[in-house]
This record gives sequence, structure tokens and C-alpha cells, in this order.
Amino acid sequence: MTYNLFTVDHLRPPLIRDVLAACTGVHVSEVDVADSEGDQDDRNWDAAVLCDFTETLGSVALSLDIDVQEWAPNQLSEKELAAEFAAAAQSAILYPAEESVPSAYWLVTPDRAVTRARLLSSDDARPVYSIEAVASKVACLPGVPAAPLDEIVREYPTPVPLTDRFITTVESSNAVGTPLYRARTALAEWERMVRRMGSGWQPTGSCSADMYQAGLRARDDIGQLVNELPQPAGDLLRELAEHIDGDFMKLTEQDDGRALVEATGLVVGAHASAWWWKRRPSELPW
Repeated sequence: MTYNLFTVDHLRPPLIRDVLAACTGVHVSEVDVADSEGDQDDRNWDAAVLCDFTETLGSVALSLDIDVQEWAPNQLSEKELAAEFAAAAQSAILYPAEESVPSAYWLVTPDRAVTRARLLSSDDARPVYSIEAVASKVACLPGVPAAPLDEIVREYPTPVPLTDRFITTVESSNAVGTPLYRARTALAEWERMVRRMGSGWQPTGSCSADMYQAGLRARDDIGQLVNELPQPAGDLLRELAEHIDGDFMKLTEQDDGRALVEATGLVVGAHASAWWWKRRPSELPW
């Protein structure tokens, strides 16, 4: 099995070897650790565990490419290995998240606490890495802010059955910019935002005020498109939107838009006069 980890601290090869031996249940002599840019002639290619490390720049110190043979006693998942490694090495470890977002990572601390992280890399020949934000504050990284990771939330597969019903019932155009295309896009955005709220903002437990605001703007668009669509599409759009509205009402409370103003500096004007702009999530996710 292969693993790809980043270490926050610069760990020496003997420590990496000892930690990997303990994690995989093999003798230290069965672990080969080497600099990926160094001499490869003395490698033990038959070792149970092969680890190539690369020194990195920025917020992370090492990139580890680990290959564990199937005969090693402990066949751990990447999540399990990262937790064991972090605890044994006493260093925060990052490993790739499941989403197809290059910056999406999991971060596990030496005490095995796990959170989401945004890890960016520069376009330089030798990339510079930056841990820009985490979903929840990490004591061992005091300089990294906790913030909603919207790119992960957007990627998370949130079912939109009412939008699916609209698409299958109405002969919807695929041409970008047509009223039917705009209607299904806005309905999907509104339904997705409300369903995320109902799920506790899976998968990160947070949502930025900007993303919440995008859902409200989608609801604005629906209100306009109801009158632009031919019948019975317009009535169906209104019916489905009002169904979602009911869920939104249950999950929010009246605040006259104050929470959004405080978070974004938004001046509530004519474009934001609808009732949905005057409500906030019962538990603010930002």
C-alpha cells in the first residue's frame, strides 16, 4: 500500500525509520528511508517498507512517499498511518483528502486531533507550500487561522432531489443563459445550500458568509425566473422553491440581516429586501 504524507517538522531519517517500523509492525532493518534526490545505490529495495523523503519549502518540511509491502503485519489506511505517525513522531501530519480539490487535505496533530486543512503550493520549479487555513484551530500551528473551507464544501456531493424532479419534468434547455437553464441552476444552488445547512454543513461543519449569501442570491433569481418561464414550468419552479423555503424557515431565525452585514459588510438594499435575506442560520457556520 502506498501513502503520501507531509510533515510540518523536519524529521531526521533515523526517526522516520523508527516511526515507520513501529507503525507497520516490522523490524527497523526492514525499513528503508532515503532522500529521493540523493544516492540510490545503497537502497534495500526488498525492504518491507520503502520511504522516499523530499525536503520542501514553506509551511511543511518533508514530503514522504511510503510503500508498505503486503506482508507487513500492520496494513493501515492512510488516515490510520497518519495518526500513528503524528503521535509517534510528535509532529503534525497532512495527507490528501478524498475530494478532487488539489488544496484539500486532512491534518492530524501529535495528540491525534484531526481537522481539514487548505494546503497550497506555488508554481515554482521547487514549490513553496502554505497551510493557509484549517477548519478548526490547531494549537501546534498558532499562526494558521481557522476558517470555512468553501472549496471542500462545494465539492461534497449534496443530493438535490427537487432540482432533479424539475429537470426530469420540464424539458430543460442545455443552452447557457436560457431561462430554463438559469432556473435549474438557481434551484440547485438554493436546494444545495439549504440541505447543507440541514446536514450541519457537511463535510466541514462550516460555511462562509459569502457562500450563504450566494444561496440567497440564487433564491432571488428563482423569484424572477418564475415569471419568465412558460407554464407549467414556472408554477413547478415556484412550488419546488417554496418547498425548500419551508426547510429554510425551520433552520433559520429572523435577524433582519444583521449577521450578514456584520460578516460581509453587505448593505441590505432593494436587491436584498426579500424575507430570506432577513434570516440567519440558527447556529452561525462562519
